[in-house]
Amino acid sequence: MAIHNASDLLVYAKTTNPEKQVTRIYVKTTDPLEIPDGSTQGNVIINNVTNNLGEVRDGVTTNNANNTAASLISQISIALVTDNNYTQNAQNEEQGDYTYREFTNGTVGLVPTLEIVSGTAILNEDAIIIEVITPGSSAIFDPVAFSTSASLSVNRDLRDITNKDSGGWSESMPGLKSFEISTESLQSINPDTPLDGSDFFDKLKNGTEVNLSYSDRIRNIIRTNLTQSAIDGFSMIGGLTQTNLQDDPFGGSTASALYTGGTQTSGMALRYAVDASRLQGKKVTFSLYLKGFGLTTSAMISIQGMGFNSIGNLIPTIEGPGSISHSAGIYRQVTGLSSTSFTRVSLHRDVVDINQGESTVYLYVYPNSHTSQNNEILVTSSWQIEFSNGPTDYQDPTDITHWQGNALVSSLSFDSGVEDNLTCSATFTGTGNIYPNGLGPELISDTGFDNPSYWTVVGASLVENGYGKILFTSGGSISYIQRASLMNPGDFYLLTYTVSNAVNPTGRFIVHNGWEQDGSDGQTVLPKSVGTHQVLIKAGSTFLQLKRQSTTITTTVWLSSISLRKVL
Repeated sequence: MAIHNASDLLVYAKTTNPEKQVTRIYVKTTDPLEIPDGSTQGNVIINNVTNNLGEVRDGVTTNNANNTAASLISQISIALVTDNNYTQNAQNEEQGDYTYREFTNGTVGLVPTLEIVSGTAILNEDAIIIEVITPGSSAIFDPVAFSTSASLSVNRDLRDITNKDSGGWSESMPGLKSFEISTESLQSINPDTPLDGSDFFDKLKNGTEVNLSYSDRIRNIIRTNLTQSAIDGFSMIGGLTQTNLQDDPFGGSTASALYTGGTQTSGMALRYAVDASRLQGKKVTFSLYLKGFGLTTSAMISIQGMGFNSIGNLIPTIEGPGSISHSAGIYRQVTGLSSTSFTRVSLHRDVVDINQGESTVYLYVYPNSHTSQNNEILVTSSWQIEFSNGPTDYQDPTDITHWQGNALVSSLSFDSGVEDNLTCSATFTGTGNIYPNGLGPELISDTGFDNPSYWTVVGASLVENGYGKILFTSGGSISYIQRASLMNPGDFYLLTYTVSNAVNPTGRFIVHNGWEQDGSDGQTVLPKSVGTHQVLIKAGSTFLQLKRQSTTITTTVWLSSISLRKVL
């Protein structure tokens, strides 16, 4: 591990599992609406609608409904379920004067509460009540403590097999394996702020397992090194398009090119969303790499939410060609970008406080400007959000050394200190295997493509002679290599594969349902250059399917090895 001293490491514990928000919408059973004169129907408007990509929309208008709860709930259902990937319970329920139905958001994480207001139909007083049954949340590993020291020990007991033929020497065989993690930290004993370590008393008493990670310090809270829409909070706004797998500043292919098209327009952006609760009370720095292309040598950046709208709260810095200045309102203008080298732009804010009702912070990047875009192309890469006074070196989230496994709390101690602080010590004893880099065992039995019968192949694709060949020629509609029953939908996996130089790789290929989008055709475009690649995917189905992307582009990609491991 690249650890030089205790300040470079932390022990992390999974504090929350990901949850989708469940909302119950009550509608008065009789006469919820005032219908416009001369009509028997009218619509309502839904705000704060969060779709499966995490995009929040206002002004979602329902179809016309009759003046009954059943009719209005039916039209709300169409707007949420059919158009925005919510799910719902099977039928309406009755409670007093109201009829209700529960709707589950299409994405995990904190999302704003739905709001329903009058449209062409006027809502009568108390016609609708909205109740959040289960708040949304993301799976988060938080530091057990900002360590003054931490240690990991992995042990293997030995079984004595000494016998009369041992010649007087002790002989042993491998026995049980175990691991232990311990940590110390300096914590506040302010009575208004509970001790972080106090949570472990219940786990110690009840024998509850803790999922721990012994790790280099995680500085970048963004989980992916890609900037692809629909992956880990990234989305395209206003009709923007992008081409992925472009050269990045570090010799890889994780960048993407953003296109606005050839018609004069505005508002097209790549956006990243982060839960506001992650930033509360922290010093926060946003940073990213930008590069111009052709005639596009500028970009606009804005951060929205939690008081970031006040431009005076942000301290900008820039490394590389170009300069940054305050534009109108909440925007920063970056000019003088090079088309041959990247510029790193960062925006820092001191302590962040959540404004009332806010659950998400958004970082936007607009090619050229948010008000003037015409045939713009901007390349971006390597986004980072960190809790620091300014930008540090970019940390690739897929390249963090750590060990991870389940453990039981075996001891806790608190030693009083001075100036209202104390030292908390905790020891965790493993209950099973500990995995390097938090990866579970290998899930693919035929990692070298030596057994064609292990795989399902469709179309022109083949598994033969030690290669998995993703092949496609014009005229065929489907072509892929697949293995069923490997993954649990919603869990994260690390896909590692090697592209062979036996043929020249051409076309594009994807991992189908490689980033869950709750029923939509989620996919991650995979690098096809010769060499070994690692991609973090989130399963949208149980099978692993490597598939040609386009129905019109010839594809030839030969894989010589493949690996799939669950990220714990």
